[in-house]
Amino acid sequence: MTEQKRQKGVFGLFFWTSITTQMVQPPEVHDRHDSRIEDYMKKVVILKQIMSNKARRYQKINAAQNIATVVVSSLLLFFGFSGIDKIQQYVSWVGPISKDFTEFFFNISMFLLFVIGTLHLVFRFPDKQSQSEKAVASLASLGNEIADTITTRGNLVISDEPTKIELVRTRYEAIAENIPANSDREFIRAKRDLATKEHRKPHLQVRPQQLFDSAQQERIVASIVLGSRAMVDVLLALRETSDSLYLGGGLIRNAVWDYLHGYASPTAVDDVDVAYFNQLDVEKRHDEDLEKKLSRLIPNVHWSVKNQARMHLVNGEAAYTSLESAILHWPETATAIVVKLKPTGRLEFIAPYGFDDLLRLIVTNTPAFASRSEVVRKRIHQKKWLMLWPRLRIWLPEDDSGNTTGASACLS
Repeated sequence: MTEQKRQKGVFGLFFWTSITTQMVQPPEVHDRHDSRIEDYMKKVVILKQIMSNKARRYQKINAAQNIATVVVSSLLLFFGFSGIDKIQQYVSWVGPISKDFTEFFFNISMFLLFVIGTLHLVFRFPDKQSQSEKAVASLASLGNEIADTITTRGNLVISDEPTKIELVRTRYEAIAENIPANSDREFIRAKRDLATKEHRKPHLQVRPQQLFDSAQQERIVASIVLGSRAMVDVLLALRETSDSLYLGGGLIRNAVWDYLHGYASPTAVDDVDVAYFNQLDVEKRHDEDLEKKLSRLIPNVHWSVKNQARMHLVNGEAAYTSLESAILHWPETATAIVVKLKPTGRLEFIAPYGFDDLLRLIVTNTPAFASRSEVVRKRIHQKKWLMLWPRLRIWLPEDDSGNTTGASACLS
């Protein structure tokens, strides 16, 4: 990275502190388009919340109805065994009461029992509660199936699979057709309840001074990584396959940018990059063998395993001496990060450029790409980063056409 860019980076670091609250309570951003499988997941979650609200409401009505039935029936039974005259005598111990009023009270109790029984037969609240609970169970099953699909693939879909989408759509429509219609009021209440649940979820608690501490920066990124069930599944698969395998920075980068943009679900990526360093076996077939092993653990994911000890040949550079030296030659500083899950359960990062640019939403080239910034610019365009994460700031040198995207001109 050039000296000019680093000087400008000081200003960017101060700007970073202004988005501290953004990290604690991420803002709503709607520029990113969810995949179709995520769309169905959201529909299932909302419909499940609606039916759950109905089930609770019918449960309360049934409880109140049952209590009223028991109380009134017991009262009438007491009247039946005691008789009107005896009841009048019992009540006179508290205060005077006429026989007509006692009979009126008895008749009112009979009327209430009739009303309760009629309501039970007409509105059939127990049946409605049972239907709602069955709908909740069916929607929960469908939601778990979708979640397992997303988690199994880590939501790392190359494209939406037509067969899987069709299966989800068919099951969703079958469930929706067999439950009562829902009103707009119920839909709005369900959205409000879901928003309340989301608000109650724990968020990262970050003080401004922590953002300048590299150890705290790593803790923030680690919290985001461990908070992703899909990414943890990937890390477990890597650890089970070989202790030398590290998860590449693309998935880490996406997870952090998703969090800072307030996205509830992960952004799909083209593949899962895996890096390791082995100078004793630089044959490509070894990478392919590892990809096959990983595919058996997590299928339907496009694994891309690269032994960094041979990548200097592909890049036309001098031989790399370690995994870290290879990462130093990756295109962007925000991507030049790898991580693995240690047996102790802790994460081990290799981040030669740190986490500053990643957490500040800055896309800039590494020193190795100082003269090849067009490669980074092309990646930004092809991967549609600005569309997916509109808060990104692009810091790149001037290109040959004279267009400035340097540190002083931030694109967002």
